[in-house]
Amino acid sequence: MRPVILLSILMYLFVSEASAQAIEFSGYGGYMVSGKSNYYDGRIDIYDGGVFGGTLGYDLGNGIQVQFLYNRNKASGRVDYYRPVIDETYLFDLILEHYHLGVEKTLGGNEMVKPYGAFSLGVAAYTPKDIEPSGHELDPVARFSMGAGLGVKVFPSDRIGIKLQAKMFMPLLFSGVGIFCGTGGCGGGSSFYVPVVHGEFSGGVILRIDK
Repeated sequence: MRPVILLSILMYLFVSEASAQAIEFSGYGGYMVSGKSNYYDGRIDIYDGGVFGGTLGYDLGNGIQVQFLYNRNKASGRVDYYRPVIDETYLFDLILEHYHLGVEKTLGGNEMVKPYGAFSLGVAAYTPKDIEPSGHELDPVARFSMGAGLGVKVFPSDRIGIKLQAKMFMPLLFSGVGIFCGTGGCGGGSSFYVPVVHGEFSGGVILRIDK
């Protein structure tokens, strides 16, 4: 619950300083495609599965909307441990949740058809369940993540619409932070990598309330 509370507070503070012109609620469902990730002594493979979610957006004008996003993917997975003596494999079910705060931008179109692009930052929470063989444990993990996507909204009426979208979510693992100094002064830097990319293909219904 902690990521939800934090992102909700951030969105409230942002919107309270802005003059929202409309509010949009949307619910959607679809399919999430995941992949494999290697690490120092093995590999984890997250299988594809269904996804559902929702968004709460505040329209700020000029085709810009600030948005809170939540989605949930229930899938299965496999962990392969590579060891010098024995190879071990665990099967498990997984709950993957994204809590994101982002911006959606309309890309042309008209009042009825509105293509858009979206970018967001937030938290990806991985919760393993029902691990086989029994007696083994996999710890829940939360990671900072980034999302980006494209879609289209169609409004046959002023208040009700539908949307189709394709998005990708990328958990980020920070691999190092450094500070350096030289004759020209001091500076710093950090690096990260993306262990796995989750691709979402979905559609849903929009309820729009103009203020």
